[in-house]
Amino acid sequence: MTKSDVSVKDTVSVPREVRPFLLLAPAPAAPVHEPAGLARLDQALGDQIPQLVRSLVDYTIARQNGRALERGNPQPIPLSVLNRRRRAARSWLVAIAAGLADPATAHTFAAQWLPLLTGTGPDLAAAVAPGRDLVEFVRGACTACIFDAPCASLLPHAKALHVLEATLATHLGALVRSEGAATTGRRGRRG
Repeated sequence: MTKSDVSVKDTVSVPREVRPFLLLAPAPAAPVHEPAGLARLDQALGDQIPQLVRSLVDYTIARQNGRALERGNPQPIPLSVLNRRRRAARSWLVAIAAGLADPATAHTFAAQWLPLLTGTGPDLAAAVAPGRDLVEFVRGACTACIFDAPCASLLPHAKALHVLEATLATHLGALVRSEGAATTGRRGRRG
């Protein structure tokens, strides 16, 4: 074949609509999970928890090192901090694999696990932005574990994905509510 000298031009050019990537929206209350989806999620994540913990802790360290380099104050992270992060990451991922989205678990995520993972300390308002990023990171990593192999029917995988996203949305909702409570509490103390 040879190239043609005639060029074909689009007569109608349709502008593409720019759509943002769909991030999780915070959920106000604990969902009711379907048992089949919960079982598939637990099966998909159960053996992968150690690898997920490592990747989550590595991600948090990379974020913290990036912030330290921007400030011009890079320092190594102490081993005790790494161990606390590993325990927090493991506890959170085990709760996700079990589909725990009750108010107590969501509050523990927002008030304890997330501040440990983000390295923001007790200031919950400072943990919200990195917390959203961590939730999306975990969402992607767990989704990869769910859809790890081809199969004839993806319905069990879709049910597991629904349980995962509903659980994470509830945890994110607790984070947003805790941020609101933290900012309201600070205003009340000032005034």
